[in-house]
Amino acid sequence: MDRDEIERQDFPAARRGYDPTAVDAHLRHVADEFDAVGRQRSCPSLAEGASTKGMLDKLDRLEGELDRLLAGLKSTAETLAGSLEELSRDVGTLGAAVAPTAPAEPPASAPAEPPAPPATPNGAHSDDEAGARLVALNMALEGTAREETARFLGEHYALADLDALLDDVYASAGR
Repeated sequence: MDRDEIERQDFPAARRGYDPTAVDAHLRHVADEFDAVGRQRSCPSLAEGASTKGMLDKLDRLEGELDRLLAGLKSTAETLAGSLEELSRDVGTLGAAVAPTAPAEPPASAPAEPPAPPATPNGAHSDDEAGARLVALNMALEGTAREETARFLGEHYALADLDALLDDVYASAGR
């Protein structure tokens, strides 16, 4: 319905102006149209409601996933902080026991020792995948053979997929 239709003036003529029945019918029609438009604006369609619910559900799932990832990062940070604290104590003890001298150069053919794995109770293997990944990357960058890195990680870490971790690390290290 447009403005011309609402403001039309072609009602049938009666003795004293427009025919009241025609005017009333037209006004009812205008009111009906007006009500219909108002209802359409106030009630979103079923599709719009479903789409909004779907988006909210997706946002809830993403928030849950982010919370799990954040918890994992916090756990790894705590493990690393503990390892750094232990390393700091070990370095302090070592530094007190050794007289200051010129640092000795390791033989060029001897590979550097891999870092000590995190301490675990009763000789259990650590399940710290992030820590294992750092150890493997360090060994790869120092030129340690993949097989030797695999042996070391197998002795000290309980990893779900050691080969996938080594593939990723050695590819990152360009080896």
